[in-house]
Amino acid sequence: MSTRRQRAASRANGQKSKGPITDAGKAKSRFNALKHGIHAQQQIMFTESAEDLAELAAEYHELHSPANADERFLVDTMINNEWRLRRLRCVEADLWLATHNLFLEKNAEIEKADHGDAFTASGPAFERLQRIINSCERHYRNARKDLQEAQATRNQPQTTPQPQETTTTSEFPGSIRTSPENTATAAPKLPPGSVRSSNAPVDDQIQQRVSAMGVPC
Repeated sequence: MSTRRQRAASRANGQKSKGPITDAGKAKSRFNALKHGIHAQQQIMFTESAEDLAELAAEYHELHSPANADERFLVDTMINNEWRLRRLRCVEADLWLATHNLFLEKNAEIEKADHGDAFTASGPAFERLQRIINSCERHYRNARKDLQEAQATRNQPQTTPQPQETTTTSEFPGSIRTSPENTATAAPKLPPGSVRSSNAPVDDQIQQRVSAMGVPC
C-alpha cells in the first residue's frame, strides 16, 4: 500500500508530464477521455465509429481542460449530448424515408410522395423526435453554463482578508481627560461673604468718584 509521501511524489511527477510526443502515442491517447466517463462500447451503435467519438471527446477535453471530477462530468455531458444530436440527425433522415414508404403503402394508387405526404403519415413520430432534440440541446447548454461558472470560480484569485488597523489613543501618566465641563472657563472664586455684581465696572467707577470727593466708602 502506497504511503502519503509516495502518492504526493506521484502527483508531482504527473504534473511534469507533457503528454505523448509521437504520432502513435497521440493516436492512442485519443481514447483516454473515453476511459474517464464516456465509454465507446456503450455509445457506438449501428454505423457509428468509435474513432469519431474519441476525436470528439479529445476535442472537448482539449478545449475546456477539466481540472477535477465535477468539470470532467460537465464536459462529458456536453460530449454525450452532441453525440446524441448527431445520431438524432440520422434518425430524422431514416424517419423521413420510413414515413415516405409508409405513405406509399397506405396509398397504393399514388406512385410518388413528397415531404408533406411523408410527414402526415407519421406526424407524432416527428414531434417526439423534436422533443428529444430539444432536451439534448437544453442539457448541453446547461452543462456548458455550469462549466463556465465553475471554471470562472476556480480561476478567481483567492484574496486573504487583511486585518483592520485600529487607532488607539495612548494616555500618558498624569494626563487629564478633557470633558465639556473641564473645557469651560472656570469663574474666579470669590472670598466668603462677598457678592458677585453683574455691574462690576460701573461700581468701580462710582467708588473712584466718591474717593476723589473725599467721602469715605
